[in-house]
Amino acid sequence: MRTPPPEIAVDEHDVDEAPVDRVVPFPTLTSEALHGTAGQIVESVVPHSEAHPAAVLATLLARFGAVVGREPHVRADNRTHPARVCPLIVGKTSTGAKGTSAGVVDALFDAAKFADPGGVPKVGGLSSGEGLIDLVRDGTGDGPDGDEGVADKRVYIEEPEFAGTLSVMERNGSILPRVLREAWDGGVLRTLTRSSPLAATGAHIVIVGHATPGELKSRLTEAQLAGGTMNRFLPIASRRTKLCPDGGNIPEPVVGEVADILADRAALGRKIGEVKRTAAADELWRDQYGHVRRERPDGAVAKFLSRAVPQVLRLSLAYALLDGHHEVDEQHLRAALALWDYASASAEWLFGTEPDNRVQDGLVEFIAAAGAAGRSKTDIANGHFGKNRKGHEIDAVLRPLLADGRVRQEERKPQRGRPSTRYYSTTDPRN
Repeated sequence: MRTPPPEIAVDEHDVDEAPVDRVVPFPTLTSEALHGTAGQIVESVVPHSEAHPAAVLATLLARFGAVVGREPHVRADNRTHPARVCPLIVGKTSTGAKGTSAGVVDALFDAAKFADPGGVPKVGGLSSGEGLIDLVRDGTGDGPDGDEGVADKRVYIEEPEFAGTLSVMERNGSILPRVLREAWDGGVLRTLTRSSPLAATGAHIVIVGHATPGELKSRLTEAQLAGGTMNRFLPIASRRTKLCPDGGNIPEPVVGEVADILADRAALGRKIGEVKRTAAADELWRDQYGHVRRERPDGAVAKFLSRAVPQVLRLSLAYALLDGHHEVDEQHLRAALALWDYASASAEWLFGTEPDNRVQDGLVEFIAAAGAAGRSKTDIANGHFGKNRKGHEIDAVLRPLLADGRVRQEERKPQRGRPSTRYYSTTDPRN
């Protein structure tokens, strides 16, 4: 038998304690995105929940847009754009709080007493393009074989396993990608391959998807990115912001107050047709238009964000309607631009991180166990990896954890000696 090599102890002289560089940071939601009624709602519920404010905000705007329907709209490029936005909430399996943000918004809308034609129930699953059309199908006549169709064409879909939807899109003969694009655009939805063709006019379909970074990157194909399906979605990075051991339930008085606001603003919004910008908003839009339409380096991020202009316009409309306004003012456009900046940073973060794996999860648990004391790279090398990982290998595990915000690093510079870096788990409330 070969004699195993002697074990080499790892100490502070074997591990480079310099901070890990080239990290794509987890995005920061600025205060401008939390403008007006939308921001007030988010700030009233987030303290009671583990959900990330950006995920709550984007889901709130999307569901409100589903309720007000397609009548209130802005115009651009000779097309109408209602407040139809489709967020794609992206977060880790255990710490992304994707479902938590959906639960917060569900509680608010479930409590709202919307005037006729009422609210929009949440449905789940995107199994096929034909199934999506069937939800909003037109009638086919009054005869014995006729179908009266669907009267209310507003649909709100939550897909908690969006990676599965991506797999459906890749099936041979699937029309789901085309139907998703046409639904976002507001065109006529139809299938001509059945013995009884389906068609849907006037549909207003809002979709909120949930996915992990690893699933999304592993399932996304070049055809889905380049073909224009994914740029109809708004990438929103999400992570747990705190621990709520007492349940994370929104107090009933808060739910009731927000529900009344939602019902009131939805009733106002449904009475509005075309919405125009104020002079101040027009001036801001002219100033920012070139920046919004700027050319990005070719790649996945550029393809994901290639519908920047209509996305910003739709977001600004949702902010205005939720404020009860019949015009998009400067503050609504600033809020939309801020949320779009967050979505842009989310795409950068998404494609700069690595898929989930057990090695990363185990390291997060080890760092979290240290609490406020944190861990040095030497602690990690000796205490977690049992002296079996080199410094650059540890960096390779730390880098995506720092990028997605599960771990943060803090460099300390003593009066004497070399600087050191300590790592802290962001899931620990003590940090």
